[in-house]
Amino acid sequence: MSGEHLIAAALLVPAAGAVLIAGAGRWPNVREAVTIATSAVLFAAVLALLPGVLDGARAQLVLLEMLPGIAIGFRIEPLGMLFALVASGLWIVNSVYSIGYMRSNKESRQTRFYTCFALALSATMGVAMASNLLTLFLFYEMLTLSTWPLVTHHGDDKARAGGRVYL
Repeated sequence: MSGEHLIAAALLVPAAGAVLIAGAGRWPNVREAVTIATSAVLFAAVLALLPGVLDGARAQLVLLEMLPGIAIGFRIEPLGMLFALVASGLWIVNSVYSIGYMRSNKESRQTRFYTCFALALSATMGVAMASNLLTLFLFYEMLTLSTWPLVTHHGDDKARAGGRVYL
């Protein structure tokens, strides 16, 4: 698979996983299996980019060029590669931990939590692979909006106050 396709996969796998997680919300075991499978597939896609980066290749993907020199684009570089590897690897660990935590505490709105977390990972991959400030800004804002429900997840007054401070 080419670097361009792997960048697209790193961006789309968590987003597609979010849709599947939301669709499996009625079946907790399926929802959580999808969460773990999505995190593993994302890590594999990011890991597949590593040999090219170590060889000096800089895979690039341009989604949309609005004006000459102003595009929504992605490029994988060593520091972004490290960030993407750490984030995608930690998603696996976080998924395993949060499943036990959420179930043992009988948390409500677990589907929303896992869905928003997957969306946050998609945005994180966009931040890690952004090739310019416009793309970085757009995906950082997506990250902010997708993590707000995680901050306010508990649903009490303290969580809502924290959410107001967060935004």
